[in-house]
Amino acid sequence: MTISIRSLGIVLALVTLFALATAGPVPRAMADGFIVVDDRSADEIRRLYPHPHPMPRPTPWRYHMPLQVKNHLVEAELTDSVGITRIDQTFHNPNNVQLEGTYIFPMADDVAVQKFSMLIGDKEVQAEVLDKDKARQIYEEIVSKMKDPALLEYVGSRMYKARVFPIPAKGDVRIKLEYSQVITATNGLATYRYPLNTEKYSSAPISQVAIRTRIKTRQPLATVFCPSHQASIDRKGDTEASVGYEASNVLPDKDFVVSYKTSNEDFAFVMLAHRQAGEEGYFMARIIPGEGARPRKVVAKDICFVIDTSGSMAGKKIQQAREALRYCLANLNADDRFNIVAFSTEARPYRETLIAAKTENTESARQFAAELQSAGGTAINEALLAALKARGSSNEDKGRPYMIVFLTDGLPTIGETNIERILENVKKANAGGVRLFAFGVGNDVNTKLLDKLAEDNHGSRDYVAENEDLELKLSNFYGTIANPVLSDLKLTFDSGLGVHDLYPKVLPDLFKGGELVIFGRYDNPGKGKVELAGRCGDEGLKRSWEESFPQTDAGQEYLPRLWATRKVGYLLDEIRLHGENKEVREEVVQLAKRFGIVTPYTSMLIMEEDRGRIARGEGDRIEGLTLHRRLAEARPQLLEDLESGRARSRLGFETGPGAVAMSKETNRLAAAERVEVDRYSHGDWSYSLADGGVAASAGRPSSQPAIYGMGGGYGAAGRVSGREGEQVMQYVGSRTFYRDGDKWVDSRYKKELQTTTVKAFSKEYFDLVAAHPDLGKCFALGSKVIVVIGDKAWETTE
Repeated sequence: MTISIRSLGIVLALVTLFALATAGPVPRAMADGFIVVDDRSADEIRRLYPHPHPMPRPTPWRYHMPLQVKNHLVEAELTDSVGITRIDQTFHNPNNVQLEGTYIFPMADDVAVQKFSMLIGDKEVQAEVLDKDKARQIYEEIVSKMKDPALLEYVGSRMYKARVFPIPAKGDVRIKLEYSQVITATNGLATYRYPLNTEKYSSAPISQVAIRTRIKTRQPLATVFCPSHQASIDRKGDTEASVGYEASNVLPDKDFVVSYKTSNEDFAFVMLAHRQAGEEGYFMARIIPGEGARPRKVVAKDICFVIDTSGSMAGKKIQQAREALRYCLANLNADDRFNIVAFSTEARPYRETLIAAKTENTESARQFAAELQSAGGTAINEALLAALKARGSSNEDKGRPYMIVFLTDGLPTIGETNIERILENVKKANAGGVRLFAFGVGNDVNTKLLDKLAEDNHGSRDYVAENEDLELKLSNFYGTIANPVLSDLKLTFDSGLGVHDLYPKVLPDLFKGGELVIFGRYDNPGKGKVELAGRCGDEGLKRSWEESFPQTDAGQEYLPRLWATRKVGYLLDEIRLHGENKEVREEVVQLAKRFGIVTPYTSMLIMEEDRGRIARGEGDRIEGLTLHRRLAEARPQLLEDLESGRARSRLGFETGPGAVAMSKETNRLAAAERVEVDRYSHGDWSYSLADGGVAASAGRPSSQPAIYGMGGGYGAAGRVSGREGEQVMQYVGSRTFYRDGDKWVDSRYKKELQTTTVKAFSKEYFDLVAAHPDLGKCFALGSKVIVVIGDKAWETTE
């Protein structure tokens, strides 16, 4: 059958995307399936809906309403060397005319497919597989005739095509696909990729998207992680796991990726890298305590719970704190030691020193916890010093990890109340490497105190909102630190690799069931040794691995942005806790603009750019960046505030909702393990019309972007949205593109770069895409795009 191009108006995402599981570089997987409507369908629509006169320009006339994807359900079974993927989708024809067409399914050229079957309704259909050269002709013909570059991202792929008939008027068509593939793994590591980028095709959000991946292996699973989505991961014994993701009313636009590694080692090491020719490389390393044949022993620990019982904890907070404390005490290990310090106007230790976690002691302590009452002031300094004093000074004491869990809902009001002196007192008293984990409850806390207590004492911080369940959050946290495995960690790399910019800067302790995740960069490709050193109780421990840092690897496109996100989080915390300087601020701005990360600084730069365009009479070109302009119009003082630099000082807020929100957001950035493109509502900060400052967007799930009542803001996943849903920023692989008027511009573009202009849809245009298939993904953004390749730029024009 020959596909007619004249009426290829329905290009519909059917998102039946081929999944590829492989180690190391992940080749381009199968891309979106779509339906092309035949001439006979278009002729019928044309008869019922005559062409208007004159023809409107420049918007092309549509003879139909686009088809809509309703459901997208995926089941994948990955068993040793075989993967089976089953896809069940329903799409809807909103037109009053029955349609027919050709279903096209692009396939990566290096995919090894063992079986492929397709059902439309209950009928199995025959299909034809075209090689990449024949497929390229079809893609280019569609793009050329429709003047729509969206399909260019598939150039270089083979094509699977099948007849689709009927597509009933005002009806649905259900399509099922099943295919099997070979799964290869190197050093035990495999990656399953299911592309899910339907945004550019679907005419409406998809009602239901659900992906479930079941993994079964012969060797123990050391780690299973999903760097792309907020997925649930359920472990079933040592050799099975299930990874699930569900969403409703969404426009998916990024690949679903699951990586997993098998290992019999007591510490497993996983490394993924990304490096473009001529650039420094990026890598992610994960270290996991073994769960399989050689599990790492759990170290006996000492722990002290420091609980605020001041008057402000009255009611639900003190009740939940009591229950959480009772839970923690009931789940101490047999060889642990513990203590409790309750504090209000003064500190009241349960015991003067740590005591063994015997049944009689824990039962007595649980009764002590049940009787805690809220009253009085907040003697934070005295309580923390009492907790540090409870640790013994013998060699046995020093060989055991000691942790303090500190919970408070207020500011220091009794005894020493100066924040800097409290921090100094704790630092002097903590000569033995005690770990301090800080929990702030509500907004009336000093975030600088809690965050620096955690930073200075090798712990972590977290905050519990007024409407959150304190008991659940504290109990869950205790579960993550209940079983320490390794402390005082150091990770070193062969010096010849030129590894630098590692995040986190200071490695946290490692606990059973947890993972250590490090992001970094490297200058020199090659093989080299990676060595881990630490302490397991009072014993030293070293492990090493020989790893390859590749010359080029276009896979793992998310790594550069994740590395940058972590670095930005670290730098913002440095500004918050230690003050701003010009060099750090400029580095934040540079990283944020290059990788598309929203920060208070880059938000204000957008604001300033908007104002300049207004002054030049270019207000109509501001598009999605109008949020900040509109805020300024509503409150002129806010604009003056931004321009005078006072807004930047908000990073120095110590108390209140803005301070808590900023602490949570910078902490989230610094610990990022996935690219969360749906967070462009400033995450947990946003500019508030109520006070002109930073306010927490509490109660809104991260999957539901903020909607600003003034019509601008950061909208749906994968892009920054503006007026009437216009997009102003998009990711393509590891690149970030910003909209400038009607043009998409690579964030790395500079005017001094040598720029070659190519007319869109010309022969030179298609030849360029054929020679550089990755350019197709960039050109698919629109007919006017500027892309940087090395030290040159390419600009497409109409």
